Amino acid sequence: MQQEGKPKFLKFHQNKVRGVAFSPRDRYLFCSGAYDGKVNLYSALRMELLMCYQITTMTLARNVNAVRFTSDGSRILAATTARRLAVVDVERGEQLLAYDNCAFSGQDRTGLAADPTQPNMAVSVAVNGKGLTLLDLRMPLPLDFVYDLHGSIIRDVCFLGGGWPWGGCNGLLSSSAEGAVKVCTLDGRLLHTYHAGHSVNTVCPTPEPYHSAHDDTGFNSVIMNGGDIISAYVPDTGNQEKLKENKDMPVWKLRYTSQGSLLYSACEGGVLRRYRRYPDHHEYLGEVLRHKGDIQDFDISPYDECILLCLITFLALLP
Repeated sequence: MQQEGKPKFLKFHQNKVRGVAFSPRDRYLFCSGAYDGKVNLYSALRMELLMCYQITTMTLARNVNAVRFTSDGSRILAATTARRLAVVDVERGEQLLAYDNCAFSGQDRTGLAADPTQPNMAVSVAVNGKGLTLLDLRMPLPLDFVYDLHGSIIRDVCFLGGGWPWGGCNGLLSSSAEGAVKVCTLDGRLLHTYHAGHSVNTVCPTPEPYHSAHDDTGFNSVIMNGGDIISAYVPDTGNQEKLKENKDMPVWKLRYTSQGSLLYSACEGGVLRRYRRYPDHHEYLGEVLRHKGDIQDFDISPYDECILLCLITFLALLP
């Protein structure tokens, strides 16, 4: 994705769009969730709506805060402010499961992640916003709860692949508004903690298998923290780099391309920026898109062909 084209806009929601995600299996399939209680499924190739599924009813809060595909692409996870996490079958458009009292109920941004290696494992931010709920989608009830992992609201959570120097196994990486970033096991055992030195809204580890900063044969693996500024954390070394191009606008989302060569950031004020990654630093390449509304969430297609953004009540697809 060296040169972006002209954005194309889709408007199929009646309220604020809060989450978008590309399917990890189908290069052109993506979904969105919004405050109208709907999860929509689209084709990026044909630029059309394929399915609309109503998650919430009139008796519940009509707010979908986050959406994710499972790693096999067969299901969509949707977290709502009614404390419910719904599981929707992509092919049939039917709700398979609904987990109550397991998702964050506030209006703030919330974290939701699907295990990239295990299609039945997922994690959401707990009801009080400070812990995590671990889910096995083969079971009718949540698998486990990690209580009060953070002292403030958890803004983002993702699965961290094996090879990182904290236990040698898959773990959970979570960040809170106060700037604390923590790595824990799936059963809640804390492995590592660091403070970014600024407020954190999103975390983004580099996508390749872990590569030590002390090995000069390739790119160093880092964890990018986005909030008041963007900072890079290197295991066993600490905070190494700060990117300040967003100035006083909070960063809401960070995402690497599939090979990790480019980093995109979305901040308040509707600006999408791009950085080139080098072994020991990131180079700012400039703005990709500027819009009058905030970019609440964005995702990059599996083959780096498109960038999908949520802009207020509609979507923008940047080929």
